[in-house]
Amino acid sequence: MKQFETTNRDLLRLYKGLEAVKTIKGARFAVLVGKNMKELREVLDPIERAAIPTMEFQELSVAMQRLIEAEDNDAIESLEKENTELIEQRKKQLDDVENMLDETIKVYLHPIREDQLPEEITGEQIERLLEIIE
Repeated sequence: MKQFETTNRDLLRLYKGLEAVKTIKGARFAVLVGKNMKELREVLDPIERAAIPTMEFQELSVAMQRLIEAEDNDAIESLEKENTELIEQRKKQLDDVENMLDETIKVYLHPIREDQLPEEITGEQIERLLEIIE
């Protein structure tokens, strides 16, 4: 394992890159992908949980979606006015999540050597994993 210092946002991008290659064959490669995904989930899960909207906001969102589909602009405006505080809380929640994503963090990951990369991996897939390829 090797220590990496990066932002949570970059770790999220790396996680998505690992997720995109997790079905590629190659025993050693698959083990490293799995181990890194596990490490990254431990870091990213709390951020994901912090982004979950409250039940009240989810209900508001469903109601708003119905009004948007019905193109009832007056009702949309009225619902927004009635729920200003709830909408502001959600905006703050999302701002907090954005700040969490921009935080720098030290994390231990398993580097992948070039000779461990499977033949069928594409340049696009490699680009998303460059941070951990040695």
